[in-house]
Order: sequence, then structure tokens, then C-alpha cells
Amino acid sequence: MNYGTETDEALVAACKSGDDTAFGELMKRYTKPILAFVRQYAGNDDEADDIAQDAFFKAWRHIKRFSEGRAWRPWLYTIARNTSLDHIKKRRASVFSDLDDESGELVFSDTLEDEEPLPHEIFERQELAAELEEAMRVLHPDHRAVIIMHYRDDMTFDEIAETMDKPMNTVKSWHRRALAKLKPRLPGRQASLPHRK
Repeated sequence: MNYGTETDEALVAACKSGDDTAFGELMKRYTKPILAFVRQYAGNDDEADDIAQDAFFKAWRHIKRFSEGRAWRPWLYTIARNTSLDHIKKRRASVFSDLDDESGELVFSDTLEDEEPLPHEIFERQELAAELEEAMRVLHPDHRAVIIMHYRDDMTFDEIAETMDKPMNTVKSWHRRALAKLKPRLPGRQASLPHRK
């Protein structure tokens, strides 16, 4: 098997047959994106490393539960998110004040039209990296995660909803709220950035 050219799902199938080298290839592919993803929840880089390692261990241990026909990436991100939330619960008992209204009632901001999306290139521009990271600190970790998955990792809202185990409307609401908070903190940048449809 040429591990580098196989699809994620083919590698998962090999893992389920006991091929640990195939899982090593999956780790190689996803270590950087998963680390970036869990940093949105972690307090620091050391904690992010611990969370990512724990998430990969859980994925490896439960690989036989992965259902055929499912996409690997949302499954892995779901494990990473749940692992991150477990770490947060251990770190502090308090809940986030800006979580969505759990009653399911319509929030005023959800009646507004979608904000103009961020250009995908914003995550590729080195000169914006520090400014973007600083701006994203004001966001709730789940909202940051939606931004990261959608713009940096090119995940669809369907995939994000599956990953977050939330309804599509909740994910879109988090996306709108994140943009509303994030854009004012990147003054004048959007006009200079190319927009990808």
C-alpha cells in the first residue's frame, strides 16, 4: 500500500485491519490541523499538545467504531472537540457566558442576514497571522472553531454541524456571531484582501 496516496477512508479501513502504519499516515496528515483546532479551546500550547495527543489516542482506540460511508475528517474533529471540552471541564467548572441560548428560542442576531464571509486567504497571509490570532481571542471557543474549520480547513457547514453535533442553524448562528465580533477587530483588512467565492 502506498500510504501517502491513499484516501483517508482507505487508511481507516487498513487501520481497522490492524495496520498501525496507516494510522501513522492519518496522524501525519492531521496533526497540524487538529493542533490548530484544539488551540481554540486550550489555554496554552502545552495543553493543546496534550489534548491533540489524547484525541488521536481516542481515535486509534475506537477506530473499529468508525462506520463505513462516513467521512473521516468530521469524525476526527468531533473527537478532538469532545476531548477539548473534557479538558475545559476539568480545568474549570464555570460555563461560558456567551454560549448560544440553549432554550432554542430565536435570538435577534439570528434574524439578520449573513455577514459577508471572511476571505479564505486571511488564514494564508503571514502578515495577518498575529493580528488574526489576537482578534480571535474575543470569540467563544466553539465560535473560533467554526471559523477555523470553515475558512482554514475548508469544511462545509454540514461537516461542521456533524463535527459539533449541533443543528445547522446553530452552526450558522455561531458563524454570524463570530464574524460580527471578528470583523471590527480587523480594521481595513477586508478591503485589501481578495475574496474567494
